[in-house]
Amino acid sequence: MTARQQSVPERFGRRLQREREARHWSLREAGGKCGMSASTVMRAEAGQDMALSNAVRLAAVYGVSMDALLAEPACETCDGAPPAGFICSACGAGGAA
Repeated sequence: MTARQQSVPERFGRRLQREREARHWSLREAGGKCGMSASTVMRAEAGQDMALSNAVRLAAVYGVSMDALLAEPACETCDGAPPAGFICSACGAGGAA
């Protein structure tokens, strides 16, 4: 791993995937909005290593902070971070658009 890459936790990838799916975007659409390939987005969602700059770009396009994407899970259903604009039926987290 180079200095420009950092291991991406599995929960970070799951949260990225939920954010993308909540917007009904394909991998290609999400990548296009970030200036990266669909395969790069797919690797991020799978929790594989990626450049930190790509992780930051994805978070910005989804309108969520890196802190929210990396926070410890608070709920088994939504990891304590439901997609922006949604409320978790299990824990009540979320709601801010």
